[in-house]
Amino acid sequence: SEKEIPKVVKELAAKSTLKSHAINAFKLAMVNFDQTLFFNTYDGLRAEKTFGEIFKEIFIPLLGEIGLLWQTDSVTPANEHFITGLIKQKILINTEKLQHNEPSKKNKVFVPYLPENEIHEIGLLYVNYEIVRSGYKSIYLGQTVPIENLRDVMQYFNNVHFISYFTVVPSKEKIKKYLRTFDKMVSDEGVSPKLWLLGHQTQYLENEKLPSYIELFSSIEEITKEL
Repeated sequence: SEKEIPKVVKELAAKSTLKSHAINAFKLAMVNFDQTLFFNTYDGLRAEKTFGEIFKEIFIPLLGEIGLLWQTDSVTPANEHFITGLIKQKILINTEKLQHNEPSKKNKVFVPYLPENEIHEIGLLYVNYEIVRSGYKSIYLGQTVPIENLRDVMQYFNNVHFISYFTVVPSKEKIKKYLRTFDKMVSDEGVSPKLWLLGHQTQYLENEKLPSYIELFSSIEEITKEL
């Protein structure tokens, strides 16, 4: 209604101001290697938002801006490593709080991992947080995992759902070969896991040409809805 419009505008403006203030504070913390500023800014946000909201509304846009700054030589790799290390720490702390609880859903076991030579871990760490928050068992394998190492997990659990984030690796030229190798491993083991994929490199795949057990996702939000 006409009466509600000014109120909604004020609320949106306040949210926008909080978001931009927080992102700027985190960037300042990054440039100055200021851990205290990072924690104070995070604690201020945490008083008003859930961790999931902070990650989606603040950390994701922040990481996007940092990527642009890095490409234009406005920040150094040391700056980037500093801030991403602190963000990873927050994801791990919030995940650990949930891991004390016994998984409530037993119909799926998730195995988040990154392919060999892939080290961009923040997105996968957050996906792992959402898996645990949803009540599922997660066996987090982390960075640069050779395909052969995935065999071990399938021998212990049924209904395995592998999740991987293809940010840089496999390259456009090698991604189809990677999936053929994965498919051969699955056939050799005689099992039928699922493989959920997301990340920049998946743009080179066509959903309709993939085996039925492989599913592509365009965002973390899409995976979260599927959990």
